[in-house]
Formats: sequence, structure tokens, C-alpha cells
Amino acid sequence: MTASDAPRSIWSGDLLGVTVANLTVMALAAFDGLAVVGALPSITEDLGKVALSPWVLTSYMAVSAIAGIAAGPAIDAVGVRRTFRVTVLWFMVSSALASIAPTMEFLIFARVLQGLGGGLVISVVLASVGLAYDPSLRPRAFAANSVVWGVMGFGGPAVVGTVLAFGSWRWVFGLQVPLTGLALAMGWNRLPSTRDRPRRIVTDWVGIGYISSFVIASIAGSSMLGISTIWVSILAFLAISSLVLYWRHSGRVSSPVLSRSHLIGDPLWRIHLAAGLIMMAGISDAYLPLYAQANRGWSDSSAAFSVLFVTVGWTSAALIMSRLLDTLDEVDGMAIGGFLIVPGTGLAALGLWFDWPFGLILASFFVMGMSLGALTNAGLSLLQRYSDASAMGRSNSAHQFVRSMGLTFAVAVGGAVLLWVVGAQIGDVEIIRDLLAGEDVRVGEDAAEAVGDGLATVLTISFGLALACFVTTQRLRSTLGRSATGQ
Repeated sequence: MTASDAPRSIWSGDLLGVTVANLTVMALAAFDGLAVVGALPSITEDLGKVALSPWVLTSYMAVSAIAGIAAGPAIDAVGVRRTFRVTVLWFMVSSALASIAPTMEFLIFARVLQGLGGGLVISVVLASVGLAYDPSLRPRAFAANSVVWGVMGFGGPAVVGTVLAFGSWRWVFGLQVPLTGLALAMGWNRLPSTRDRPRRIVTDWVGIGYISSFVIASIAGSSMLGISTIWVSILAFLAISSLVLYWRHSGRVSSPVLSRSHLIGDPLWRIHLAAGLIMMAGISDAYLPLYAQANRGWSDSSAAFSVLFVTVGWTSAALIMSRLLDTLDEVDGMAIGGFLIVPGTGLAALGLWFDWPFGLILASFFVMGMSLGALTNAGLSLLQRYSDASAMGRSNSAHQFVRSMGLTFAVAVGGAVLLWVVGAQIGDVEIIRDLLAGEDVRVGEDAAEAVGDGLATVLTISFGLALACFVTTQRLRSTLGRSATGQ
């Protein structure tokens, strides 16, 4: 297909099935994250085993990150369409198992299976964008994915609340079965068949083992920040050792699960780094509801909607960037995102330190969301421009892995810093744990001030990361600019 006869819409007839299949999968991923968090109290009340309840979320997150890496070689070996069929079927069956779980242990087992399917499917969606759409349409496809996340951010809590009001938590998982079936039906024969003669999938079990050790140790260590210095040190040592061992391993085998070239190849590593830094800088909105509740007197339910300012900013910028990239180079789009994150985080930090009107603080978070939407949309498009079609699965999986781990670290470190500041100022962090758990508690003036200072400290760290992201995008722009002009 030439540029002149390429379809100008992701909704064109030959792309409609791919678009619907991809967006349905993204909606499932967004709904799952919102729904399970909202349903967790009901799950615990029904199945008991409160101590095990965090693993309903953590097990999915850890396995999903690992599966996303493992998906790359499979996609490149057998093609997007075949991988999509198997992984979506897997996700549908595991969702059905979760809906009938008789015990907490069985539910966690089902969530492990779900995480495996979820991580694989997201990687398939990202790779299919690079393989099914003309380069000019990729930004619009990524923008549509962002819109789905934004819509779920608005409507997801209401859907979950309605489901729990009129039915059991089991419906949360049960609803995913027909939606997954819709995605499977739309994408069964419509996703690109990139391997007419599929190759044998070479599974790097040793490499997967090292990466699994890194992910599990990282998540477990992050959850222990501020709780046990000894365990954090042990798990950090295990995580770093796993990375070193994998790096040595990847240089010795012919088909590592994650190739060095997909991580540190130029300009891929700069794109990964910029995306990871901006995800870490912008994720401080995770603790904005806590601030709204403790410092601004918002109710628990109202405070939950404060994160929508980042979501709306992200979605808006992704849509705008998808149009700007018709005439703008992707690296310039990344530079715009790298620039916007600096005033976004800086003004938010100043607003919290000096107790500005909450509207100005929320506007700063909107700008942060715009920076995330601009950079991630342009970054994914640039990544796929520099990725060979035969390695599209692996390069996208590497990028998704960097983003996921950056997000995980940012949430964990932000929470640890917040608890540390509050503990240092008032000597007790239990009130913060109660607020994070959604309990209705009275917050005193000293505790409210400590929460504000804690989030301001987190955002000050975010500002430093934002500056690093800005420098990275400017260096990337300068490097690719010289490359384009042959200098």
C-alpha cells in the first residue's frame, strides 16, 4: 500500500475489525484495573483471608509484566493473528475461572492465569498497531486507545458501583467473558497475519526465569519500603543480581527473550528512557485523592475523581498529537511532552508547598496528563518507525516492560516517601493507611499538613525526574535531527 492510497481513518472498512478488536481489549484492561480495586472489599468479605487479598492485584500485575516480555518472541515467530487467538481465548477462560472462584487461593490462581493472558494480549495490541496500520494512522490508533482509557476512567467507577450494588463481585469477572468474546470474534480473521509460514517459538526459559526473579523481587521490595529495611535490602540485592545475570545470559544465547538490541539499540533506548522517566514523574496523581480527602475536605467518593484531571489531559493531548503528527515529526512530539511535564510537576509542587487554590493544583495535574499523552503517543509511533517488522513484537514488549516497571517503582517509592514524611512529622502513619484503604476517618490539622508536605515532597522528586525527561527528549531530538541531515 502506497502513501497515496493508504486509508485515512482507523475506521476504514479493512481496518474496522482490527480497531474494534484492539479497543475492546484495551477497554478490558482498563476495566479490570478499576473493577478489581473497587471490588476487593466485597471479595474479601465473601472469601475471607484478608492477608491474601493484596495478591489479587499484585499477582496479576507481576505476571502481566513477565508475560508482556515473553509475548515478543511469540509474536515475531508465529504472527500477531495466531498469538491474538490463543491469548484472548486464554484470558476469556481465566476470567470465567475467576468468576467462580470458591476460595481466595483459587481466585489468586485464576488471577495469575489472567495476568498471563492480559500481558500477552496488550503486547499483541501494540504490535498489531505497528503491523496493521499505515505509519500515518498509528498515532490515531494510539489516541483511540487513550480515549478508551479516559472513558473507562470516567465511567468505570460507575459501572463497578452498579455491578456491586445489584450483583456479586463475581459479575466483575463474568462481564469480561462476553466482552473478550467480542474482541475474539472481531479480530479472529482481521488482525494481520504476519507469518504465513510460522517459525518454531524458541522459549528462553532461563531468561524468563531471571526476568521473573527481577520483577517479583522488585514488586515485593517496593511493597516493603518504609516497613522493613532489611527485607528491602535483600530484595533489592536479588533484583539487581537477577538483572546482572540476565544481562550476561542475553549476550551468550542466540534468541534471548529480551534482546539487548531492543533495549539499548539507538534510538530505542532513548525512547524507552524518556517514556520510563515521564511515567515515573507523572504517576504522583495516584496519591492526589488522599490529599483531596485529607486537606481539602472532599469525601472518599468525590476524591477518587480528582485523578480524572490527569486522565482527561492525557486523552486530550493524545488526540491532539495524533493530528499534529500529520505534519510534525514524532521526535518533536516527544519533545513537546518532555517540555510540558516540567511546568506540570513544578507548578503542582509549588501549589502544594504554598497551599495554592486547589483548582490551580488540579490544572497543573491536567498539564501533567497532557505531557504524558503527548509523549507516549509520539513515542510509540517513533518506536515503531525505527522497529523492523520482523521484530515488532519484541521491541514493543521491551518498551511496555520499561513503562510498566517505571510505573510500579514510582507508585511504591511515592507511597514510601509520603509515609516517611507523615511519620516524621506526626509520628503515626496509621491514619494514612486508613485513608488509602478507603476508610472514613477524621483527619486532624497536623495530619492534614503532613499529608500536604508528603505529597509536595513526592512532586518535588517528580520535578527532578521531569527535568531528566526533558533533557532526554531534547538529546533524542538533537541526535535524530543530525542523523536525518546526515551530519
